[in-house]
Amino acid sequence: MPKPSHRIRILLLTIALTVAISGCTTTPDDNAQRDTVALLEFAEQAEREGQYEAASNAYKQLALIAPEEARIDFQIKAVAMLLEGNYLTQAQRALKMIPTEGLSVTQQLDLNLLAARTALAESNPAYALELLQQPPSPLTTAEQHAQYYQLRAQAYSRAGNLIEAVREYIKRGYYLTTPFDALPDTPSEIEENQLLIWQSLMMLSEDMLQQLHIDPPPDPLSGWLELALLAKRIQRSDASISDSAALTQSLATWRDHYPNLQVSETILASIDALRSGGVTHPNKIALLLPMSGNFAKVAAIIRDGFLAAHFNNSTNEVLPAIQLYDTATTKSTVAELYRQAVDEGAQFIVGPLNKTSVDALLQADEITVPTLSLNYSNDPTLMADNLFQFGLSPEDEARQLAERAWLDGYNQALTIVPEGEWAARILQAFNESWGSLSGTIVEQQTYASSKNDFSGPLRNLLNIDESEQRKQSLERLLGTKLHFEPRRRQDADFIFMLAFPRQARLLKPQLKFHYASELPVYATSHLYSGTADKEANRDLDEITFCDIPWVLRNTRGTTDLDARIQKLWPDENRQYTRFYAMGVDAYHLIPQIKHMATFRYQRHNGETGSLSLNESNHIVRQLPWARFKHGIARPL
Repeated sequence: MPKPSHRIRILLLTIALTVAISGCTTTPDDNAQRDTVALLEFAEQAEREGQYEAASNAYKQLALIAPEEARIDFQIKAVAMLLEGNYLTQAQRALKMIPTEGLSVTQQLDLNLLAARTALAESNPAYALELLQQPPSPLTTAEQHAQYYQLRAQAYSRAGNLIEAVREYIKRGYYLTTPFDALPDTPSEIEENQLLIWQSLMMLSEDMLQQLHIDPPPDPLSGWLELALLAKRIQRSDASISDSAALTQSLATWRDHYPNLQVSETILASIDALRSGGVTHPNKIALLLPMSGNFAKVAAIIRDGFLAAHFNNSTNEVLPAIQLYDTATTKSTVAELYRQAVDEGAQFIVGPLNKTSVDALLQADEITVPTLSLNYSNDPTLMADNLFQFGLSPEDEARQLAERAWLDGYNQALTIVPEGEWAARILQAFNESWGSLSGTIVEQQTYASSKNDFSGPLRNLLNIDESEQRKQSLERLLGTKLHFEPRRRQDADFIFMLAFPRQARLLKPQLKFHYASELPVYATSHLYSGTADKEANRDLDEITFCDIPWVLRNTRGTTDLDARIQKLWPDENRQYTRFYAMGVDAYHLIPQIKHMATFRYQRHNGETGSLSLNESNHIVRQLPWARFKHGIARPL
């Protein structure tokens, strides 16, 4: 956000200095000027400490007492602070209080930028783009230009138009400079902007990048597209650039075509790392899976997805050998099977599947080859350099749900989850993430999954009983019967719901019955079977939820891999579709994982989400979002 207070501060400090020089006498006007400067210092301190509501209130007070030429700037700053703190409703009210006549060019742009930020917080990227149709005037600052293009890029990205987002990030780059006080190890805004460009491009397919490459050099967008195409070709082991000399020549040709295009050394290094071994194709892969016992069905589905991806591999290289080791056997421990696989030539190991086996493998401290486990350790502090942990963690979904609700402008949460340890873990993940965002939990309730009537927990969640108790107290006081309609609590702005399909289809109508039809509901993927059933899912209308691309993709069943899996295993595919996707991603991560470990910002656009690797060597999934409309899950 632009900093109009910098100019205001100079004005007020000049006034204060004038007061000090004028003599020793103190007048009411002198005291007022000193109070104004003190209030400004308080506001700026609160802003630095993240106390955005307090900062906003101070800027509002300054707007009332400051010189006329500074009042609008203070009002704008107050709204900006409310948006920083995610106080969306208050920000909207404060924005409406700012007069729209007599504004300077910079103030008018500031108002448009604030309105666009509000639209994005309300998940309305189309309206944000409408507000930002008119390019900034040359009279406005470079910082305002940069924010203008950043907001347009974010709006396009939220709308799913990645290439337009890239165009806007490129424009933004022209207005960014490295601050003089930047720390040596801190990426500059310029580098961060370029990484956003790169990450967006790497989420597009090679075919799409080729189709978008229309304009000739030295067009900047074409330069980025060509570089991304070069990286994609290396990833699929294109023989024409597989050796160092060929890549060097390709990069030199690219640089000749685009001599003025600035690209981060980090990005160029990541491309070179792809060529020099970042993408590793092992000759032999070991699968460590429990083929009997409680995890046998899931293990078989993951294996089938893994093998389907293997035999669907379109590269010209010789496919690696794959050997399966059954970790459910009582003859050997998981550590012994691991050593056996390595001794028999495995260069990459996938598995084990259950958490206790992952723990046992870590505790054995013998992870000698790159290993992709298919679950996470019970102890998040346990890790090894060669072990990369991957799974369909419901806790990850709960954390992303908290972030999504926050970005959508909500502060006050109600939660309703099933009874039991599994739901308690997911709820804890949501609560921790929501608390880190300064969100408030207004009320929490659990329900028995086996029941059909959830009136009790819902009445407690929504404070319906308290409303009825107030009515009874008034009737006793007045000695007469009152016409009464129960009223739910008004201090919450959304509901976090954890439920499977049967429970979700019962909970949503019962929420409506209990006067909460207008409260937004956010849920994890567990409420969706993954099967389009318009009639059964009509009761889920208006619920927002996250799920994997494999389930939400509009072209479901049209790719070779989809079609093959549905043909070979039609019944299992319906029930266990997400584990097929996990097997597919496990296979595709093998050649990428070393590169992702070197360049942590790199992402793999997989079937279980947009995948990245964090500092603990955990694969982090970024999931797309959908909302039910007329019984159909429609991607947002």
